[in-house]
Amino acid sequence: MALLVNFQTLRFAFVSWDDSTYVTQNPWIRDWSWENLRHIFTKPYFVSYMPIQLVSYMLDHSLWGLKPFGYHLQQILLHALDSVLAFELVRRLLGRFWLAFIAALLFAVHPSHVESVAWISARKDVLSAAFLFPSVIFYLLARGDRSLRPGPYAASIVFFTLAVLSKVNVVVMPLFLLLVDWTTLRPPRSGPRWWIQVLGTKVPYGAIGLGVMVVNWIVEVKTNKEYAHDPLRYLVLKGHATWDYLGILAGVHRQNPIYDTPPIHLDPASAAVRLSGLLLLPALVWWGLRVRHRVLAFGAGWMLVMLLPAMFFPVPTYVADRYLYHASLGFCWLLAAAILGAGARIRPPKLRLAAAALLTAGVASFFAVRTVRYNRVWAGSESLWSYTIQASRDFRAFNNLARVRIEQNRWDDAERLFKLGARQVNVTSWEGLTVVYYKTGRYAEALQANDKSFALHAQRGKEDRGELAELYYKRGSVLLGLNRTGEAIQDFEKALQINPGHTEARKMMEAARSR
Repeated sequence: MALLVNFQTLRFAFVSWDDSTYVTQNPWIRDWSWENLRHIFTKPYFVSYMPIQLVSYMLDHSLWGLKPFGYHLQQILLHALDSVLAFELVRRLLGRFWLAFIAALLFAVHPSHVESVAWISARKDVLSAAFLFPSVIFYLLARGDRSLRPGPYAASIVFFTLAVLSKVNVVVMPLFLLLVDWTTLRPPRSGPRWWIQVLGTKVPYGAIGLGVMVVNWIVEVKTNKEYAHDPLRYLVLKGHATWDYLGILAGVHRQNPIYDTPPIHLDPASAAVRLSGLLLLPALVWWGLRVRHRVLAFGAGWMLVMLLPAMFFPVPTYVADRYLYHASLGFCWLLAAAILGAGARIRPPKLRLAAAALLTAGVASFFAVRTVRYNRVWAGSESLWSYTIQASRDFRAFNNLARVRIEQNRWDDAERLFKLGARQVNVTSWEGLTVVYYKTGRYAEALQANDKSFALHAQRGKEDRGELAELYYKRGSVLLGLNRTGEAIQDFEKALQINPGHTEARKMMEAARSR
């Protein structure tokens, strides 16, 4: 089923959202050289440190070159593997075959996974799950009443390391293992020795995760929006995000590649409703433990743990479907338990199995149809951004669709879209307008747009050297169009001082000097 609902993605192209950075213009995945591997494992790339993700692209490139088919093929195969591993994880954790089967089936077809499966740049989600799920499975195999079997325990740590090197967000997984230990090992009523032993078994996970997490914390982009500096507003917003995530998981929320940040209201009623979202999953875990309902405690606990990074790390993206890839498994096994529970209430008993089967088929079909439909959005850059701007006012959507229009030589439409994007403060929209004006011979307007780009770059405070080099290159190109050759050469030289590998700046400088 995982393969079936995502089969159409094999025809999809790369999209103009990080795919060029990760794949088509990434020099470090071109061959299996020692230099490339050393660079991948010793240096962060594109504001993150996830070397296993880059190695997976390296494998694709060695097999398929830059044909998107092969990259999509690995993506759907990984998701299919994750679905099978999800079945084994739930089966070993809860000991119920049909619960595990239904949960894994729903996981395989869930629409919240479209972004992680259809978008090549989101490879980190499906890849990290392929290591994370076995890590939990091996921990369950290793766990005994008093000690851990060394073989499975070592395997769990190895798989956890690979998972964290694929996506740092999974660093929180040991918290779920603590919940499992607390629930199943039944700690003694007195003495700290039991807790010392249990926490001690999590030290290797913590040490590995902490090292990777610190590197990513240093290099990753954090949001600079006002709410991130106001604890109350931040918590209200994240409570709102929790309700959005539950709506996406239930299949009733309109999915979008970019979700706009909603207005934050601090009046008592609105704030209380939103903040209650932060309490929902902890309350379900507490209730599940209180009534000794392991399915509820573990399901809500898995969701809570896997959502913690998205909820409390100040990421620039308010809500994203890809943050649900791991967390959705907990939702799926809670939904599977609800289906089996509803079937068990049917009378006469002979119809219970049929009722559960019909409910499973209905929910799975609902999810599968939504997955197939939403997959089509990700077929290419034009379909992706045309869909996105219907529900999002984010400047990235307008800018990316404008770039598609530039490739189509639809300059008027590109200008309109960049101007819509420029309503939000950002360098990229003005940089795009510089290109449009330059390509249409409106050099004076191009220079004004370029000046605006420089001003916004300076206001941001934190210098992006790659962006700065590009701004100098574009200004040099405009000045050359105005026959201000000497000034143009100076700007090309500045671009090359910042980024010596800027080939276009070098070509334009040589052309200017030959005039």
